[in-house]
Amino acid sequence: MSERVVVLTGAASGIGFATAELFRDLGDTVYGLDITPTVPDGVTYVECDVAQRTSVDAAIATVTADHDHIDVLANIAGIVQFGRFHTITDAEWDRVQAIDLKGPFMLMQAALPWLKACRGNVVNVSSVAGNAPQPYAAAYSAAKGGLTMMTRSLALELSPDRVRVNAVCPGTTATPLVDEVAAKFPDDLDPRVMDRLMMMLPGRSITPAEIGSAVVYLASAEARMITGSVLAFDGGMS
Repeated sequence: MSERVVVLTGAASGIGFATAELFRDLGDTVYGLDITPTVPDGVTYVECDVAQRTSVDAAIATVTADHDHIDVLANIAGIVQFGRFHTITDAEWDRVQAIDLKGPFMLMQAALPWLKACRGNVVNVSSVAGNAPQPYAAAYSAAKGGLTMMTRSLALELSPDRVRVNAVCPGTTATPLVDEVAAKFPDDLDPRVMDRLMMMLPGRSITPAEIGSAVVYLASAEARMITGSVLAFDGGMS
């Protein structure tokens, strides 16, 4: 593939870090947006808090000061929420929605003129929780379900402009976020309910690079006729 301009959020760790490496290794010009600068070598770090409109707009302005187009926008930054429904505070609910749902919304709005300029595409990293019921994760499921449906809606709306919008919905992936979830398990979990969190394919978690490979494929020329797709990458959970 020829060199492209790729803007990717959550590039400092987990799926975002691995995906940034894959795009970089393809020869793309990659801008890694995050609140910390630990992005892969060869990736240009741009400080960005995806929950803040001014920060999002400033980050896109940094990219477009050097380029008149954005070929790929990958919304990967996210946080998790786990715990019983009655324990969710207003602050926790608002933070999850701001980062996991409003963040991609603002990034897509800010980048849209430059995506249209080159008939670029968007890949959102949603979650199995956006595809299937997930216990003990009401705020997270609401945000990721919204992101999944926003992906499908925009795929229709932007199809006349030849801007593709797709999503990947990972299951249990070996990232620091999963460690956070494990630390929040209630002591009195119902094992029947917990079975809904298990992948049907046994043996191991999904690796960040495996999810990254799916993002890279959906952003590629080989996927030029794929839009509105929501790829379940979850070991059969959904």
